[in-house]
Amino acid sequence: SMAQAAQAADKLVGNAAAGQSEVMMVCAACHGADGNSTNPQYPKLAGQHADYIEHQLESFQKGRRTNSIMSGMAAMLTQQQIADVAAYFSQQKTAPGPVDTDQVALGKSIYEHGVPAVGLPGCQSCHGAKGLGDAAKLVPHIAGQHAQYVVQVLTGWHNGQAWGDGPHAKLALSVGQKLTVAQIHAIAAYVQGLNAVR
Repeated sequence: SMAQAAQAADKLVGNAAAGQSEVMMVCAACHGADGNSTNPQYPKLAGQHADYIEHQLESFQKGRRTNSIMSGMAAMLTQQQIADVAAYFSQQKTAPGPVDTDQVALGKSIYEHGVPAVGLPGCQSCHGAKGLGDAAKLVPHIAGQHAQYVVQVLTGWHNGQAWGDGPHAKLALSVGQKLTVAQIHAIAAYVQGLNAVR
């Protein structure tokens, strides 16, 4: 149909090489040249699904997701630059995070089985057993993500801070609100070491 053809034409193809130069100028200071940020308050973007990155940058641009740094950064990017940056980051490899052996058992249990007592499904039911997410459903790749960043995100949801208007925004809030602070830290520790777990 005409509408589908128009929609397909709207979907810009990301150029990873162009994206790399954009990343070096704009994104690398916080997220790292290859998307593996060294500062754990900033998420790793290496290996993240391109469609997910695009959706988040557009959410920052449109004010659906707010962040004092990212709202300004995203505002400077054209749609093509967003597609290019997303293509570049998606092609990088996530550097494994250290495994926190103290909390991994609890984190693994919640990740795999959830918290049945409060009706919480396991994290893997959406993010997959290996934390690779689902590009088609805009579920992010979380394996190896900094524990500190995961704690920030889950704590925000726990406190009722919405996460844009994506398909999973309401689900995210309900997940965060069902978790205790100790559980949030355990999940974060497990996720950080997930792609280092053999």
